[in-house]
Amino acid sequence: MRTYRIQLNERAYTASVEQTGEDVFKVTIDGEVFESESLRRDSISTWLVRSTNDEIRAQTRVLPADKVDVWLAGTPFQASVQVVGTGGYAIPTPGIGEQRISGDIRAPMPGRITSILIREGESVDLGTPLLILEAMKMQNELTSPTAGHVKSIHVQEGATVKKDSLLIVVE
Repeated sequence: MRTYRIQLNERAYTASVEQTGEDVFKVTIDGEVFESESLRRDSISTWLVRSTNDEIRAQTRVLPADKVDVWLAGTPFQASVQVVGTGGYAIPTPGIGEQRISGDIRAPMPGRITSILIREGESVDLGTPLLILEAMKMQNELTSPTAGHVKSIHVQEGATVKKDSLLIVVE
């Protein structure tokens, strides 16, 4: 099971996802349980989402920088989705309430640092782009999980990093 934080329309949600079949997933969002079945997976994936009272079709398109276009029953939304917990990394999620979001930015996957966009001591806002991590020929922009100052940078441009490597600390 994996846990995610989802930012949708200025509201933050916590979701856990458990695969229960080949293309079937049990999704729990803030305590409400859904069954999601993948009907088609390509650039825009189609899902059948069932709750105890309803069944709708949803479509998703994954975008760079942990963004996802979502269409629920034809209504468009843009969401930010990030992994939480072991193997996860710090993420921008305003509105989570009392949960403290770590300022440690870790590599979400192995790759190569192509650009560092900030300097130590620099002031950053929530969501400020910090660096570009290239993985599988994709440029991934990692952003600040919190407002603060860049305490330390633990990598250099051109460096190869492993998953979960500490990259930057923001306090």
